[in-house]
Amino acid sequence: MDSDLMPLRQVGPAACMPTGVRPLTIAHVQTRMNRTGGCEENTWASCVHQAESGHDVHLVCGQSSNVDAYRYRHPRIAVHQVDEMIWSISPADDWAACRALRRLFRDIGADVVHTHSSKAGVLGRVAGRMAGVPALIHGVHILPFSNVGLSEKLAYIAVEHLAALVTDHFIHVSEGTRAAYSRVGVGAGKPHSVVRSGMKIDQFKAACWPSDWQEIVATTDAQLKPVTVLMMAVLEPRKRHAEFLREFARITEPSDNIRVLLAGDGPEQENIEALIAELGLHDRVTLLGYRGDPERLVALSDFSVLCSLREGLPRAIVQSLAGGKPAVVSPFPGIAEIVEHGVNGVVAATCDAEDVAREAVSLARDRQRLAVYTTGALESRVDEWSFPSMFAQLDAAYRDCLARSPVAERLKKKSAVQAVISSEQSPVRSLS
Repeated sequence: MDSDLMPLRQVGPAACMPTGVRPLTIAHVQTRMNRTGGCEENTWASCVHQAESGHDVHLVCGQSSNVDAYRYRHPRIAVHQVDEMIWSISPADDWAACRALRRLFRDIGADVVHTHSSKAGVLGRVAGRMAGVPALIHGVHILPFSNVGLSEKLAYIAVEHLAALVTDHFIHVSEGTRAAYSRVGVGAGKPHSVVRSGMKIDQFKAACWPSDWQEIVATTDAQLKPVTVLMMAVLEPRKRHAEFLREFARITEPSDNIRVLLAGDGPEQENIEALIAELGLHDRVTLLGYRGDPERLVALSDFSVLCSLREGLPRAIVQSLAGGKPAVVSPFPGIAEIVEHGVNGVVAATCDAEDVAREAVSLARDRQRLAVYTTGALESRVDEWSFPSMFAQLDAAYRDCLARSPVAERLKKKSAVQAVISSEQSPVRSLS
């Protein structure tokens, strides 16, 4: 497992609470929790931090989740799998999932429901309001209404507007997603915070190459490493590996001495393997699958690429720059917060994955330009994406949410009710 998912150092009791508020029962809800993925790593890190801060933390995930990757990994985090919560839209299953979530929130006595991703974001917030949860927070990791058709975009925006009615606070991974929500009016009048996704920045700054690097880049000459392009991304259609590879195959030859490393696993793995064979790319592309040493892969690479349809602010790109390696990326909303075009990387002119592939090959063939961008990457400021920074921002967002009326009133009322129930259940001492 990625070291980012391991338990973290305790940071002090109840760090995210306003003064005088008791420890909280917090439920984080995510549609899919798998072994890799920026959203998953962000969510798990939040859970660990809050558990280490003295809260009662629950991780709730849907049917297509690898719960074994998280269950029992931290003694104070309970992991629940809600089989009714599935990835695809299904009115019957979605209503069943909503009811299951409502029961769960009532059973655990949730004070805060913090949702992540679009499907869990809607179902979790609706179920939270039905269950009477005092505080409903939604984490925006990607934009569901970005790079989709007009009718789909309007539908997503409408659903987000409805879910916003019961939302107490929005937490964004970038200024770009916050600005995008503002442009379409989602959550207008509600508080929005930016909490940058934390990671172990220092381990990327001083990493060594993997011991099996020659096998990875398919070379027998230890003195001559090919130009190595790294794509760290879950193997799913949204990441557009297939479109990138088809264009890469069209414009390159073995003599270019370029290697593409695909790090990650996911539902598209078999399809990507078949496509590599179909395009005759075994000499230029290595499908690594899941690896627990992303910092070593960054060290081995010359630059990273990412061409997803939708992103918030990709952790993989921050990690690449932390390792002093430039990036070639699609023009995601807010990507300029970390990638400065022509300085530490390339922001493609369009959202087409093929455009990213062409830019990547052009950079790989231009060693002088690559050297300039590498210097820019080494000088990039990435400390805002450290774990301490993320946790400080997360705690501040929670304090803001919990101190606002009517959230504070709901929490006060819930505490009063619990106190009455506890007193009624306590044994009465004899006065004799």
